[in-house]
Amino acid sequence: MKRKVQHLFSALTLAGFIFIAFGSGDDEVKPKTSTESFSSPSSTEEKAKDIPNQIAQLKREIASIEEGVNFSTYRNTVEATQMELVLFAAWAKTINEALSSENAEVKTLGKELEKKVKNMQIKEFPVLRKAYAKAIYHKLWEQNIETQVLGNKNKTIQFTGGYFANNGNKAQTQQTLQEALKMFRFSKVNYKWYKYDDEYTYYEIDSPNDSELMSF
Repeated sequence: MKRKVQHLFSALTLAGFIFIAFGSGDDEVKPKTSTESFSSPSSTEEKAKDIPNQIAQLKREIASIEEGVNFSTYRNTVEATQMELVLFAAWAKTINEALSSENAEVKTLGKELEKKVKNMQIKEFPVLRKAYAKAIYHKLWEQNIETQVLGNKNKTIQFTGGYFANNGNKAQTQQTLQEALKMFRFSKVNYKWYKYDDEYTYYEIDSPNDSELMSF
């Protein structure tokens, strides 16, 4: 039984760890060379030609948010909830590229999109955390493990099941889930081995605020 649950937890968070692994290479800071410090005429021309496309994209993203984004497709499975994180990360990439532009219109549109995305994340992350906990529950109920979210912003996730009577199982589960829970901006996780366990174990998670742009 213990081995089955351990394998199940690993499967649940595999996609989350893949996201982090893919992002690590892009975030690596490399020393600038002379060719990176000074743009060649051809690269400058390419950037200038790309500005109209960048402006058009920013306007499309702003318009789509103003029209209303349908998040219902990101609700029913763990993988679906993770794809919403990918959407937020895509917006963040677009915003960061715009804010680093030397073109005034691009930068202004980038700031406008940033404000809209941050406001959307503040509203959406509590809903997303609840959906994520529910999706995990559907995978764990056969193992007699229950999940629920607590707090007015659903910042705490709680796991309850006999599997967590063992302290080693709690520690191993936390190690497995830590990064995935952080991506969903949970700030705390509780482990109870039965419903009325008053001496339960909890871990605090140093997660970004819901308004902070997404990055992997």
